[in-house]
Amino acid sequence: MRIPTLIVDDTVTYRKILSEAAQTFPEIEVIGTAASGAIALQKMAQTKVTLVLLDIHMPEMDGVETLRRIKKDYPDTFVVMVSGISTRGAETTIQALQMGAIDFIRKPDGKSAEENFRHLIEDLRPVVRLVNTRLQLVGGKAKKSDTLPKGIETKKPPISIKKNIYIKPSIVAIGVSTGGPEALARLIPQLPADLPVPVVLVQHMPPLFTKSLADSLAKKSKVKVVEATEGEPLKNGVVYIAPGGKHMVVRRKEDGSVVIGLNDGPPENSCKPSVDVLFRSVASVYEQKGILAVILTGMGNDGCAGVRTCKRNYCYCITQNEATCVVYGMPKAVDDAGLSDISLPLDKIAEEIVLKVKKG
Repeated sequence: MRIPTLIVDDTVTYRKILSEAAQTFPEIEVIGTAASGAIALQKMAQTKVTLVLLDIHMPEMDGVETLRRIKKDYPDTFVVMVSGISTRGAETTIQALQMGAIDFIRKPDGKSAEENFRHLIEDLRPVVRLVNTRLQLVGGKAKKSDTLPKGIETKKPPISIKKNIYIKPSIVAIGVSTGGPEALARLIPQLPADLPVPVVLVQHMPPLFTKSLADSLAKKSKVKVVEATEGEPLKNGVVYIAPGGKHMVVRRKEDGSVVIGLNDGPPENSCKPSVDVLFRSVASVYEQKGILAVILTGMGNDGCAGVRTCKRNYCYCITQNEATCVVYGMPKAVDDAGLSDISLPLDKIAEEIVLKVKKG
């Protein structure tokens, strides 16, 4: 069954370009276009729409307000935001993702129409894969639940993993991808201001957007949230988000202090920043200090190898359970490898983090 898709953009040119790009995928059926949010809602009332590609900035009813109405009236519809490359666009995109848009794509600004079209198709490819995955998992309905009776499950590890040796963590390391902004907007504000450890975090996201994500979370949270910078010392009660387009690591200086390091190395698992890169450095620096690893919603398996490296020392690992993930990919890889100590619904994870870092 093809995915009925509605293209919403206030410019004729982009409606045409988005439609043509979407139609290159056999899984997509473009059932119409709309020049405004109001027209989009009218069309959705008349015909079934599974996927909406929604422009962020439109006159009268903008993309965020349109998204709010869609989530209220058509909660099972997948919405992907289409964003310009600007600070304002990044801020609004983060807001939309935290409201429940499943992903976003950027309007390309290459040197030629052909190049832009290719970039657009490449950006749409994971979106199509994501929607197909969600539809297959839930039988065509995009529903999640935090209250399933089997939401909490202690995992059984391979014998080779140091699982029963546990010490109180000195750092929290988080990896997240698709669905991350919404998940983080629910998790990070639950952390207390007196959190006795630093938090380092990789969210798969391009430049500009990670700064907007950090700023948005900072406004909602008791802990301090920042986009990490080179050489920045790690402090307790601070969440450091890896900047888009850079790998983030932690380094121990000669005086014993730990600082952030950023590098321009090649992508790992097609990701930059990469969870594996961060977790390997955490394993090296905190090998005898205790690590709390958290793997949240996301497509792919980035973070699995990193958790395995951390597990060679003193590491407790929390994974987000399948029922509350937008995509149960990254946590599944860790669960299937036997590296997770406990699988929790999203709204229970902050409580578990606080319990472990305060009481051990």
